[in-house]
Formats: sequence, C-alpha cells, structure tokens
Amino acid sequence: MYINLNQRIPVARETEADFIVPIIVDVLAGSAIDEPSTNASSTVEPTDFVVGRVWAERWELALSEECGYSPIQVADVSGVWLQVVETIMKSGRRFRSELGIEGFVSEIIFLHEYLLHPEIGNRVAVMDSAIRSLTGFNSLVLMQYEQGESYHLEDAEYHDLGFCKIARSNLLIKDTSMQYPFAKKHPAGQSAEVHGTLEHEQWLLEQWERMLIDHPAL
Repeated sequence: MYINLNQRIPVARETEADFIVPIIVDVLAGSAIDEPSTNASSTVEPTDFVVGRVWAERWELALSEECGYSPIQVADVSGVWLQVVETIMKSGRRFRSELGIEGFVSEIIFLHEYLLHPEIGNRVAVMDSAIRSLTGFNSLVLMQYEQGESYHLEDAEYHDLGFCKIARSNLLIKDTSMQYPFAKKHPAGQSAEVHGTLEHEQWLLEQWERMLIDHPAL
C-alpha cells in the first residue's frame, strides 16, 4: 500500500486564506496478479486503486505569524479554524497551559474527514502513515471526536495514534513532538496489506461523496 499526497499551495501568500493549505491524502492498494504472463514480450503492470482517503487542511502558523498575521486573523477564514483557536489558544495568541504544548509549533493540521475501506484490517497503521505524510516534528493535529459510524476509529485506536480529547470540547489533539504507543512499537511504520480492486475504489468514492454533502466547496 502507498500514500499519495495532493496539496494546493499558492506561489505567494497574499491573503490570510493563503496560509491554509488544503490536502487530499489517497491510500492506494495495488491489484493482485494471479498468473504471471507467459509471453516474454508482454508485461502486465499492476494497477493502483484508491482504498482510503483523508481530507485535511494545514495552517502554516509560523509562516503566517512571520508575515505579520495574528492567529485570529487567519482563523477567521472559516468556522472550523475559529473553533480551533478558541479551544486551544488563550486570547487568540498563546496555547492554553493545560494542553502542555511547550515546544515550537510550526503548523496546525485539521483532519476534516477520513474513510478507509472496511477490508483494511490494520487501520491504525494506515492512518499513522497518512498523518505522518501530512506533518512534521513540530505539528499539532486536530480532528472532531466522532463515534457511531463503522468507519470511525475506536477510542483505543485514537490513543495508539497519540490523540487526546481536549476537555470541555469535541476536539482531539495530537502533538507530533510527543511519542505515542504505535510509533514506539513501529518507528518505521507497519505494513497493512490489501489487494485493491475496481470495486474497492468505487465503494470508496461513492461513500466519500455521501460524506462530503456538508462540504460542497471541496
């Protein structure tokens, strides 16, 4: 399985909104080749199918501050980012002390939606790889705490990935500078094999469209 990152970065940051970078992460699985070709002159290339997807936005916090924008100015681009600032910052400037964020933070990632095909057994390994592709060592990752749907992670899986629930909110937070259970056991990641098919991809894309009814701008 592979992670494919697609992000749209402006050449120059000219407005507050330019510091919020939309990112789509696709999880790709190769097709199974049952029988090798007996014709030496022909080759059969395996096809990759999308079996998982993550939609996130990266707020380039340090860069925006260096360019003279306050956190509240950038957060004003959407209700989601305003909620993030109100939850994790005091007076829209410093991180709340109870969060224990002591080091330098260069960027904040918000995971809006994620979806993995149910045949992927090792969801933690796939999500860990996807999140690592989005972040650096000085990143904060936030997402809504959601349960009830079959594709949502369980509490134990969030814990293994290093997420903690912020008190008196519905947000989860992860500080990438801190060690977490899954990375302690698998510092280089862990394989999560599944053979992709056209049916897998069709299911993924159909479910994804249903999930994004509330996000027409994506």
